[in-house]
Amino acid sequence: MSNRFKLHISLALLALIATSLACGLPESNQDEVDAAVAATIAARDAESAVEDTGPDTAEDTSEGADVDATEEPPVEPSTPTPTVQHLVIPSSPASVQSFMTDRSTAVLAGERRAIADNFDINFLERPFTEQSMDYKGYLDITRAEMSLNSPFMYVTIHLEGAAPADGTAAYGVEVDLDVDGHGDWLILGRVPPDSNWTTDGVRACRDANGDVGGPTPMRTDLPHASRDGYEDCVFDSGYGIGPDEAWIRRDPSHADRVQIAFLFSLIGSDGQFTWGAWSDDAIQDPGWFDYHDHFTLAEAGSPASESSNYPLKAMPLMDNTCRWGYGFTPTGNEIGVCSIPPTPTPTPTFTPTPEPSTIGGQVWRDVNYNNVMDGGDFGLPNITVELRSGSCSGSVITSQTTGSSGNYSFANVVAGTYCVRIQAPPPNPGPDSYVPISPEQVTTSVPPDRTINFGYQLIIG
Repeated sequence: MSNRFKLHISLALLALIATSLACGLPESNQDEVDAAVAATIAARDAESAVEDTGPDTAEDTSEGADVDATEEPPVEPSTPTPTVQHLVIPSSPASVQSFMTDRSTAVLAGERRAIADNFDINFLERPFTEQSMDYKGYLDITRAEMSLNSPFMYVTIHLEGAAPADGTAAYGVEVDLDVDGHGDWLILGRVPPDSNWTTDGVRACRDANGDVGGPTPMRTDLPHASRDGYEDCVFDSGYGIGPDEAWIRRDPSHADRVQIAFLFSLIGSDGQFTWGAWSDDAIQDPGWFDYHDHFTLAEAGSPASESSNYPLKAMPLMDNTCRWGYGFTPTGNEIGVCSIPPTPTPTPTFTPTPEPSTIGGQVWRDVNYNNVMDGGDFGLPNITVELRSGSCSGSVITSQTTGSSGNYSFANVVAGTYCVRIQAPPPNPGPDSYVPISPEQVTTSVPPDRTINFGYQLIIG
């Protein structure tokens, strides 16, 4: 039996074992799941190695060997390569639940430069080829959206252009479950030539040892040989912990968008995390994350034409977004989140305080009985007038006694509603009596100043 035949059988058996482990074991058996993943991928890699070196039945053609040129090699029995049996396939995203925008470099494409790249804090804007700085719009991210349509999380990446049908660009989403700046998961896939969901070329990798981001997450750290990024790819093109963990397609409605889907359970169904989007047509190595910790700026190059590190070198053909929250609204203090503009301090509206007002008038006697204050009338002294707060049943603020001409005046009255009230009518002179010809209490408001007169007639006998 040839090595290839043996490997085909081993691959088929291991794929079945891996799938059964992934679907049937509780989460606590992670070591067994990881072993199945490793065995499955190792078997697949071994098969590729056999195909590269050719069958092990090749005869010795070195000098002195007895070779019959007419003899045909034996025909090996054909064993079909096992195919991934998918259990669930993504549908379409739900309404957008989290999104962020990213600066477009299209307007600067002709100048072969970008202005939004910040290597130090891992905000990259590099949709250009190395050295020649040719702009590639299919890598220039302008917006990314996320939603949950159970059982899948969906990410839609908006681009300045459509990826070539035969292109090699990869697009991804990075998830930070504990919001500490160190990424926990990276789902990265090569975009297919059509709009059908596929797992081919899609990897889901986790950072099991917590070294993504280096000592200072999202900040540049000197490259270190022991740092291995997202070193544990538990899913690769349908092989691993399950056949359906992560998918990719072109958006069927928009040629310049790419969609990624991954099972919510892949990230432990965690409902709160930060995330960001990636495009990459150069490195595509999860083990080198964060890229700016794998290279120095001098090695990576810069897209800023005024920089001494211009043009791009080891880190071309990529773009990423800042991160945003899913399931919560960031405060702006989270590491790597998009900048939140400060809340503007409202300009206070100046409302001038009204000047104090005056309420005054006269208590008078209508001598000629014509109900009009005229020259023949005169004021009544010693009449108490009250100023009350609000209605006439309100509390007395102050009171005043009319002078010899019957006048009264309340000065410095602040804005509001008041009642001006005669405390008691003029006393009767002998058998005669005073009768009011106007209300003895009046409600008014200030400002402006108010004049309120109180008139009486003397009834004889």
